[in-house]
Amino acid sequence: MRVATSILNFSKRRGGAESYLADLCLRMAGEGFEVHVFAADWDEEVPEIHLHRVHTLPFPKSLRLLSFAVRSTREMENGKYDVTLGVGQTLRADVLQPHGGVHWAWFWRSLRAYDSPFLWTVKFLGRILNAKQWVSGWIEDAPYKGSPSPRIIAISEMVKRDIVRWYGISPDRVEVIYNGVDLERFHPRNRQYRAEVRKRHGLHEEILLLFVSHNFRMRGLRHLMQALASLKREGAPSFKLLVLGRDRQGPYLRLARKMGISGEVIFAGSTDEPEKYYGAADLFVHPSFYDACSLALLEALASGLPVVTTSSTGASGILSHGEDGWVIQSATDREELETGIRYFLDDHTRLRASRQGRMKAEQYSRQVNFERVMKVFQRLPERDRRA
Repeated sequence: MRVATSILNFSKRRGGAESYLADLCLRMAGEGFEVHVFAADWDEEVPEIHLHRVHTLPFPKSLRLLSFAVRSTREMENGKYDVTLGVGQTLRADVLQPHGGVHWAWFWRSLRAYDSPFLWTVKFLGRILNAKQWVSGWIEDAPYKGSPSPRIIAISEMVKRDIVRWYGISPDRVEVIYNGVDLERFHPRNRQYRAEVRKRHGLHEEILLLFVSHNFRMRGLRHLMQALASLKREGAPSFKLLVLGRDRQGPYLRLARKMGISGEVIFAGSTDEPEKYYGAADLFVHPSFYDACSLALLEALASGLPVVTTSSTGASGILSHGEDGWVIQSATDREELETGIRYFLDDHTRLRASRQGRMKAEQYSRQVNFERVMKVFQRLPERDRRA
């Protein structure tokens, strides 16, 4: 089978859709598929995969996105492949698997991160006056309106609901296949790095909460810190919060000092070895305002960490509330966020949740994801193929 897909940046080292697609393509090539990837940039040549350069207009960003979508779509159609896969950056495809979720759902839901009316208004006006927002929305909309209609893979139940709502798609046209996680890299055995990581950051045997993101506001860090300040005042067991990721630390350092938890919050920056930090932690907290299917959440479960998150995190759909995780409705519900964290401060509860979380993650391996996606490819009617 000759398969083609496209993505602006094809990279095994980047997160999200980029690393997912790189893994999927390598697995397809390993199974004997002829795999073609259309991209503007890539990290390195991959012998098993046919990489095709798509030249784009370099600026502004809106024209770069638009020119890539138009040109990559045309190239894939001209190639007459058996299956074309779109991940949200092409105008048409046989199979559509949007990794960013639904743009317009993100547009509105993520604004909830700005609880100041002034900041909300500024951000809202900034978005509606930003050509990139409209171009991104138009590119995402296009495949749903094409003919023949694509087979749609939603990467979480939340994304499926959003697709049905925003595009009027019949639910039976949308199959949910959650992202897969690397079960070998992210494993409870990484607790062997517990002492190494804790020593590096001056930690002892405190309960360690882990927060992973490159967008602190959108993932609810401020609300998490406020919840932790309240728990500290209530006399909760000794804890630390380790923040892993790249973003502006200054506002949060000032907030920590203001709330009296500067000694409890540690900013570790980014790392190429996140698995070691999961191994050093006791609880993963991800109070996100919008996240189509958080890979970090799956990595935490695979590492044996219970998870506290929101229903606006698509991956929360696999959690069993009160068993391997705790799901709240919104990051702004600080009392419920406190309740979820407090629940897992108990050693016995956390140990039980750790075992259950690992068992849950084993149902969502990369291999399981690959096999389910391939079944969607195989069910495509011959008339929908471009051979």
